[in-house]
Amino acid sequence: MKSVLVVGAGPAGLVAARSLLHSGFQVTVFEAAERVGGMWRVRSGEEGKKCSPEMRTNLSRFTVAFSDLSWESVGLQDGDQSTSTLPMFPKAWQVGRYLETYAKQFIPSSVIVCNTRVSKAELVGKPRRWRVVTVNQTSHETHEQGFDYLVVASGFFDRPSSSFSRLVRGTPTSNIPLQHSSKFRHISSLTSTSGSIVVVVGGGISGSEAAATVATQISSAKHSPGPKLAYAESKVYHVLNRPFYCLPRYIPQNTYRPETQSYNLSPSFLPLDLLLYDLSRRGGGLISASNGQVPPERAAKGHEYIRSVIGGDQRELGYAALVSSPQQTQYPSFTGISDTYPEFVRSGIIVPVRGRATGIGLREVDHTIELNVKGDGLWSLGADSDTTIENVVGIIDATGFEVGLDYLSAQVKQSLEYDAACPRVPFILSRGSVFNPAVPEIAFVGFYEGPYWGVMEMQAQLIAKQWNPSTPEPRLPPALLDTSDSRAIRNALKTHATGVPQFWMMDYVGMVEEFSRSTGVDRLADETFGTSNPLFPARYALPYRSDDTSITLSSVLDTLHASTSSTRFVAAAAFRGMQGLWTLRRKIDSRSSASPGGTLKGTAHFHPRAPTDETFTAEYLYIEEGTFRLDSGFEFPATRRYVYRYSEVEDKISAWFVCEDGVTVERFFNRMDFQEKEKGWIAIGLHWCDPDTYQSRSEFRFRGAAVQSFGITYEVKGPRKDYTMESWYERPEGGVER
Repeated sequence: MKSVLVVGAGPAGLVAARSLLHSGFQVTVFEAAERVGGMWRVRSGEEGKKCSPEMRTNLSRFTVAFSDLSWESVGLQDGDQSTSTLPMFPKAWQVGRYLETYAKQFIPSSVIVCNTRVSKAELVGKPRRWRVVTVNQTSHETHEQGFDYLVVASGFFDRPSSSFSRLVRGTPTSNIPLQHSSKFRHISSLTSTSGSIVVVVGGGISGSEAAATVATQISSAKHSPGPKLAYAESKVYHVLNRPFYCLPRYIPQNTYRPETQSYNLSPSFLPLDLLLYDLSRRGGGLISASNGQVPPERAAKGHEYIRSVIGGDQRELGYAALVSSPQQTQYPSFTGISDTYPEFVRSGIIVPVRGRATGIGLREVDHTIELNVKGDGLWSLGADSDTTIENVVGIIDATGFEVGLDYLSAQVKQSLEYDAACPRVPFILSRGSVFNPAVPEIAFVGFYEGPYWGVMEMQAQLIAKQWNPSTPEPRLPPALLDTSDSRAIRNALKTHATGVPQFWMMDYVGMVEEFSRSTGVDRLADETFGTSNPLFPARYALPYRSDDTSITLSSVLDTLHASTSSTRFVAAAAFRGMQGLWTLRRKIDSRSSASPGGTLKGTAHFHPRAPTDETFTAEYLYIEEGTFRLDSGFEFPATRRYVYRYSEVEDKISAWFVCEDGVTVERFFNRMDFQEKEKGWIAIGLHWCDPDTYQSRSEFRFRGAAVQSFGITYEVKGPRKDYTMESWYERPEGGVER
């Protein structure tokens, strides 16, 4: 029986061990940490090594999962196996619980050895075998063992990039609070100064997520009950070298009406991965991976599609830094994923700055810290491209990660053509970043940008087939051992080619399909999905599929059906779309002399804050201000406040009265129950507020994923009330005043 060492017990290491054990290998997993989970090993209440326990996944639970363990089988609360509270986008600690369950269910406890760090791995002897030296993290004792094969599953995102920290190191500002995005938890660790500037360096997913997190904490500090902290008046400057689109977690699946050449004002919604990874978008025939550089025609189509999803090119947010020019749309589009980032930009809490951070220093006048940003060639904004950000009090480095495989011997690294100067392609590996023919005794799982779980599961299948002596030759197609893809992309990166995408192995659908054919794994249930045909791990009939595979298939089918036959996810999309600044126009038609009518013109702002009741998923403090003009002609200033809440469990939006302090929730006021479509989505509410009855009708009109406008009409009747109040909200042009 051949022996295999798997280094790392995160998702990649666990699925590799599961696959190799099933194929008859003797498997050992060494994990340096105290428990399994990799970056997800954080538990609720802990700080976390690489992420906050409360951080939500960017992809749904159907994609963040393996084929043979459903989320329904994971107890997310002690002693609770309930499926009714399953989150669509799990939190990091919940993913950690999933991986612990996976390990306990499928991998014998004797296989995984925690608190054991691999310090050296080299190939010795004839035939060659691995000599591996480990260090016990508790006793610091060393131990040596031999293995036939080695699987690197210790992570592409092993340690924070040092590129930006090198810019700060050795300068008079070297003591400025500087944290990598994986370590950042709260703005209070960066500043306690009023009106200060926190800078996030790095665009894309990590940068947008970090900037939105800081902005949420600022907004929450300003608009929550309790004393107001100094950083409540802070701002976030987000330095990005090129524009990117910010996708929400729920996106429309029928956003555009070709027959009228207009947006569908009442689209249905799905988690973004169920739409982005839809097989029906790839046409008929066999699907293969299309990785590497993106030609201009395909790049332009990518921009067009994303703009149709989010409802425009983002110019309405008021900052040119986020808008790709017509010339720039011939280059690959970059994306971030955040539900709150765009409206924080419109509101002015996040200020995007396009360019590269080139220097940091002290102002001679007042010795405050300033950061210099220089326009970046192709992505420069022209004459205004060079910027100095003043009054910087803290920096979040979101420039990514570096590979840390110091345990591999110099000879092995040389054979793998290691290049420390190219962190995105540090080794030359085969198609799918799994093998290198020069070192057939090593393989990699999850070793590339964006290691989606379905790809990792297929990579493990490839390894099991290639190393299994009972598999007839040739075990895998020659194309899967070819290294030309990584050579080409490394050369493109070094020559700064403009066609390199955000993630050079971006074709998740193509890779899973190609790998499944090569390993003889069939795709399941094509005939049951109809026009919606999403790809997710449980779609593929691995040799060890379980009853949980069917549970996940049924859950996805239920989700797809509910999104088109009911109002599923509409409330989530509408609530997200309410965030931020609106112009407000209201008309009150009174049928009673006791409640005079009139009109109001003003502004309304939905300010995000941390939920003040843990049973709710998200919360806004609503503040409106304007001038009310009575039908008699008399005018006076008017203001009103509510708290709006969203519950993922109920999939409902509710409104609540506030106390005299203007921020604390007092009592329930109204609930929005989405029921039907007209022009937009219609929500109905009915509330008896002794002695009056409030009957509401709301309409939300979408442009892509964004709410274009919405209205709320109340019919109010009571002993002294008889009136209709109709309010309409529209976005202001260009956001806040700059």
